[in-house]
Amino acid sequence: MNPDTIIQIGPLALALDRLLAVGLMLAFLTALDWIARRYRVAAWQPAGLALLAGIIAARAGHVWQYRESYALEPVAALQAWLGGWDWRAGVAAAGLVVIVTLRQSRPVLAGLGVLAGLALAWAGFLAAGESKSSLRLPQALTLERVTAEPGVSPHWQIGDLRGRPIVLNLWATWCPPCRREMPMLTRAAATERRAEILLVNQGETSAQIRVFLRAQGLDPAHVASDPSGLLSEMTGARALPTTLFIASDGTVRQVHTGEITRVQLDIAIRALERP
Repeated sequence: MNPDTIIQIGPLALALDRLLAVGLMLAFLTALDWIARRYRVAAWQPAGLALLAGIIAARAGHVWQYRESYALEPVAALQAWLGGWDWRAGVAAAGLVVIVTLRQSRPVLAGLGVLAGLALAWAGFLAAGESKSSLRLPQALTLERVTAEPGVSPHWQIGDLRGRPIVLNLWATWCPPCRREMPMLTRAAATERRAEILLVNQGETSAQIRVFLRAQGLDPAHVASDPSGLLSEMTGARALPTTLFIASDGTVRQVHTGEITRVQLDIAIRALERP
């Protein structure tokens, strides 16, 4: 079971970790509400208050931990729907509210027991997905570069980039979130010095890509074409956009499914620099 697993329901692509997190929060609300009624606690919505405090603390803890990345785009700190949480800070804040609102020893111990059990379940889920990835892209994998003008297109080989981190963004011109993130990614690709960023189109011809880039006023310097969609097939990418973060040894370290922000990109590149 991997936190990066995507569950496909028709056209919807749902992240397993988010589904589990929502399930655990609902379990916490239900259990704490039952405890409050069982012990006749005279407090206003202790379960809701504890959950709200946990969510705020988890977000604040994450933003503080990666404050250098959020300095690139401060408004992203408010975009909590895009993800980014420090679950330990959230559990600590929720526990404090449980103690303050429930007051009596029996309901407090019961509430903290529920919180501890759910926290252990989440920690176990994360630990199960922390095993080192064994996926390595073939060094001979060749991508066709997209140029501003038609003609013979040069190629990139993954092996040519070995020895430094690589970020591969899989996208398509028909994909709305891909289109939204493209301006940011092309700017990042032009200025990033810690990793090579390539924007690899899936399943479309160079002519189609060229028309799109020209219409959007985007630089093709870091755009490549994978007309057969081989990368999506090899990496198991089930939705677009998908961004692959590859360590200098060629191992895929992280997979981000869905639209990515400049902050998320910076955080993931910083992680690639760590051994």
